[in-house]
Amino acid sequence: MAELRYGLRVPAVHPADVEALRAWVVRAEELGFDSIWAGDHVFYNTDVLQPLHMLTWIAAQTSRVRLGQAVMLSAYLNPVLLAKAASTIDVLSSGRLMLGMAIGGTEAEYRSIGVPMNQRVGRLLESVEIMRKLWREDGVEFTGRYNTIEKGTINPKPVQAGGVPIYLGAFGEKMLKRAVRVADGWVGGAGGIDRFLELAKAARDYASEAGRDPDTLEIAKLQCISVDENADIARERALKHWQTYYGPRWDIANTILGTPIQCAEQLEVFRQVERPSMTVVMEPSGLGLDQLEAVASITVGAKP
Repeated sequence: MAELRYGLRVPAVHPADVEALRAWVVRAEELGFDSIWAGDHVFYNTDVLQPLHMLTWIAAQTSRVRLGQAVMLSAYLNPVLLAKAASTIDVLSSGRLMLGMAIGGTEAEYRSIGVPMNQRVGRLLESVEIMRKLWREDGVEFTGRYNTIEKGTINPKPVQAGGVPIYLGAFGEKMLKRAVRVADGWVGGAGGIDRFLELAKAARDYASEAGRDPDTLEIAKLQCISVDENADIARERALKHWQTYYGPRWDIANTILGTPIQCAEQLEVFRQVERPSMTVVMEPSGLGLDQLEAVASITVGAKP
């Protein structure tokens, strides 16, 4: 049975409201949430702030919460520049960064950036290898399929020993196996909880098959949540928020929603994950502080 850590993903609201975001971030840390995570898209139908830039800004507003991406679409990014940016944020935040990476994104994004979409997996895995080398070594020499490095040295190195922890986003067996093989952790997407629990069990088997202690793979799950004393209002708020972000075909069944008691009961299912702990990365249905307080009341602020 897993001990649950509770994080938050910043809700994407349109238009972006910097002062509302500032109040939300500061209050989230005050309430005791473990971490704050950011989503990512270059082209999108709603405002999505660039995740590394936003996390740098959040680091300056906070002093304790860990900072992550759930997830950053990094397969089309230059791994040397990404390693430098991540190292810089880790230094500025006193070692609080987690780098969540995935192969998502749209064909339009990849074409416009100049990276073939069918190279996503190879580029992502090569990026992980390059970044770890640059965080741990000086004078790095690397020749891969997509990147070449000559006498590469990044300073300052990350504050965290061994470099910034890397999480791979996965909601299928192939990507999960890759995460088990090369990553520090795995982030499950915003899809169904039952599917996530199946994959969490499979991850232990994959780790054992790979000769890895399953408990060394950190696990997180992105989870939409909408809480209100009136369950109908919670549902209406959820539909409006996530169908705006994900589109009209978004399945509301993937959302934890209802009264505080109902949502608290639904969150308990994550304790079924067989590992010492996991992080539930909750995205509330907006930047309202009332919704943030409601989520806190059934998680970090809940009475034993």
